[in-house]
Amino acid sequence: MQVYEDLIRNNVERFLAGAFPKAKKLLGDPHWDALVRAFLERHGSESPYFRDIGEEFLAFLQGDAAPEVPDFLLELCHYERVPTVLRRAEAHSPAEPIDPQGDLIAHPVAVSPLARPLSYRYPVHQIRAESRADDVQPKPTWLIAWRRADDSVGTMASNALTHRLLELLRDGHTGHQALDQLAKELPNATKARVHQEGAAILSRLRDAGVLLGAS
Repeated sequence: MQVYEDLIRNNVERFLAGAFPKAKKLLGDPHWDALVRAFLERHGSESPYFRDIGEEFLAFLQGDAAPEVPDFLLELCHYERVPTVLRRAEAHSPAEPIDPQGDLIAHPVAVSPLARPLSYRYPVHQIRAESRADDVQPKPTWLIAWRRADDSVGTMASNALTHRLLELLRDGHTGHQALDQLAKELPNATKARVHQEGAAILSRLRDAGVLLGAS
């Protein structure tokens, strides 16, 4: 029985170490091994599939059964998991034809279904495997992760306004309508400035592949 127990634990540990390398490095082997053991002993997985262990580990960290870990660990593990989730995601064909070079201001804008606006309390994208846990301090962080046409995954720094813009565009707004709404929500910014800066953001997002074009 001990042989089978060790086999299961080692296989799960190797998978989790590959999925969350920064988290393991930051915790150190003793703390990491204790966390993996607690995951196996305390977490009742919803999925029977080995490929879903990463999501199950995140659910474990969100619960009350996990041992004491740094406050940022859940967010770091979520960020480390995003590329895998995006690579596995299915790209559904848009309902309406999309012109990649269409007018992003005058027409509804197509946001890539493989783009994920992310917000964290910690600067997870700046944490390195060599970082010390005590050195990681809270800092509001906005990011966009997306899968490119060649299936590689990109990440860019963002902000709350860009996230709100993407939200409005996903609701079917034209670029003009979305920027008008942003101007209403920003009483200290002029409408002209919002439209000028917003147009530049739309162009950059399209160049990156976060926006697919206009319909």
